[in-house]
Amino acid sequence: MGVNLQRSPPHNHCYNHRLCRTLHMHLQAAAAEGQRPDQVLGLHGTCCRQLLQHRRARGLGPGYHSRSSSSGSGSSLVVSAAAVPDIYKEGVDPEIAVFQNHQKTAARPTPAEDARTLMALAQYGVLSTVSSQAGSAGYPFGSVVEFAVDPEGRPLLATSTLSPHSADMEADGRCSITVTAPGFKGLADRRFTLVGTAQLLPASARAGARETFLAKYPNAFYVDFGDFRWFRIDNLQGGRWVGGFGGGTNVTAEAYLLAKPDPVASFAPHVAGHMNGEDSHIQDMKDMVKHYVGLTVSDVKMLEMDRLGVNMQCTKDKQGFKLRLPFIRPAEDRKSVKEVLVEMTKTARAAVRDDGSL
Repeated sequence: MGVNLQRSPPHNHCYNHRLCRTLHMHLQAAAAEGQRPDQVLGLHGTCCRQLLQHRRARGLGPGYHSRSSSSGSGSSLVVSAAAVPDIYKEGVDPEIAVFQNHQKTAARPTPAEDARTLMALAQYGVLSTVSSQAGSAGYPFGSVVEFAVDPEGRPLLATSTLSPHSADMEADGRCSITVTAPGFKGLADRRFTLVGTAQLLPASARAGARETFLAKYPNAFYVDFGDFRWFRIDNLQGGRWVGGFGGGTNVTAEAYLLAKPDPVASFAPHVAGHMNGEDSHIQDMKDMVKHYVGLTVSDVKMLEMDRLGVNMQCTKDKQGFKLRLPFIRPAEDRKSVKEVLVEMTKTARAAVRDDGSL
C-alpha cells in the first residue's frame, strides 16, 4: 500500500486571497526543492501562518492531502507535483526569494543576548509565583512588578508585605518573570520568560540591590518603607525566548548568565525617532532596504536597533511585514552607530540612483 500525496488548493474561505495563492505556489516550489514549509513563510506573515496552522489542524499538511493507493507488493511513497495553476502565478514578485534568502543569514543577536537585553530594558515584568493564598493555593499567580537586574542578569525585586506575591515567594521561591520588547503589541513581537527561585537578600546585599534598583527607578522612595523586602531570583533554570511567530527557543541558564545586554539598544528609541521623523531619512531607509536586502518597499519604519543591525516594519504591495537590516560592521556605541548609518545611507543612495530605481 502506498501513499499518493497530491496538491489541494487553499481552503475555500480564502481561495481568492492573494497571500494564500502566493503561499500555495511557494509551498509547491519548496516541496520540489526539498524545503520545509516554514522556510518559505518569511514575507507572508500572519495570514499564511494561520493558513498553514489551519491545514495542519485538519491533518491536511502544508498544502497537500493524502490518499491511499494500491501499489502491488511492498510500500512506496509517491509524490505528485502538479503544474502551478495560472491563478497562483498572478502578481508574484521575484524580489521575494531574494528577500527570504537574505533574511535567513542576516546578522542578529543570539537568543541569550537578546534575552539579557530584554531583561535590562524592561520597565515592568509579569512575576508568576506559586500562590500561598486561600482559594488559590498551589496555583500560578501573576503580578506586574518593577525590577532591576544585577551584573549577572539576576532580577532584583523590592516588594511590600501587603502584596500577595511577597508571601508567595517566602513560602515557595519557585517563580518566573516574563518581559516583552519595548513597544510590544502582540504575538509577532519578542518576549522572554526567565525561571528561577526567589530568595530574600541577606542584609549585606541589600545596599547594593537598593543602589541598582534606584538607578533604574530614581523615584522609588517607597523601597525604604519598613514593610518592603528585597528579593533576588537565583538558582536560574534558564528560560524561553520567543522572537515572533514560530521563532521560539530555550535559553539555558549558562548561556543567559554568560551573555551581555546589547550596548546600543538603550538609546535605540532616540535614533529610531530621528530616522522616522523626517521624509528624507525615510527615503534613505527605503534605499538601504533596496540596496542591502534587495527589496523595493513603499514604506518603512525603524523599530529597534542593536549592535548588529536594525529591525524595521516595511510595507510592500499593501502588505506589512518585519525586516532585518544588518549593519555593514558591528556598532558598539553612539559614535559608531552614526558612522555606520551615514556610510550605509550614502552607499545605498548612490547605488539606487545609479540603478535608476528612483
